[in-house]
Amino acid sequence: MNPTIKIIIADDHHLVRKGFRALLEELDFVEVIGEAANGQEVLNLLRSGKHAQVVLVDYEMPVLNGLETVERIQKEFFGVRTIMLTMLNSRELVQEAVAKGVNGFLFKNASVNELSDAVRKVAEGGAYFASDVALTLLKPTAGPENELSGKLSEREIEVLKLVAQGFSSAEIGKQLFISPRTVDTHRNNLIQKLGVNGIAGLVQFAIKHRVI
Repeated sequence: MNPTIKIIIADDHHLVRKGFRALLEELDFVEVIGEAANGQEVLNLLRSGKHAQVVLVDYEMPVLNGLETVERIQKEFFGVRTIMLTMLNSRELVQEAVAKGVNGFLFKNASVNELSDAVRKVAEGGAYFASDVALTLLKPTAGPENELSGKLSEREIEVLKLVAQGFSSAEIGKQLFISPRTVDTHRNNLIQKLGVNGIAGLVQFAIKHRVI
């Protein structure tokens, strides 16, 4: 049996926390190990020895908001992954969250299936952005591919789009009819060409240049 993914839920609304806890407890691969009403409580839990792999963090919280919390987690707790929760349909918020190092982004009306996919992908080291984010908030404007065509190949742009949407190498390979190893090669080439730091850097680049 595979080990469970340990999660902390942070939201200043008690009922919202309990709602997400109930959804997560439907997933047999998840263990909720803590709840917090603000970002400072999240940090206190982590400092006390709670070994969470993923923190679900609300954007609007007192004391430390979601963005500040993500930034502190990135600095202090190597390997702890974060998923931002919000109801705000704001492109700027998504961009700022990615800049702070968030690994996933979900709206609070997410389905159990979407929550499950997000937790799995983020815990495995990937990125996950809700379909509403990818398809609506981050819909590209006029021809971003044209801006990148001199720097990246058409295939690299395709891989960049899919990596930024949280797909694994195996999933990208199936969509593009290439091997996962070839996907990894394209991804590594993208990281070098664009001078970014890993998958999170590729996601941030894709959002900034409206590729997804």
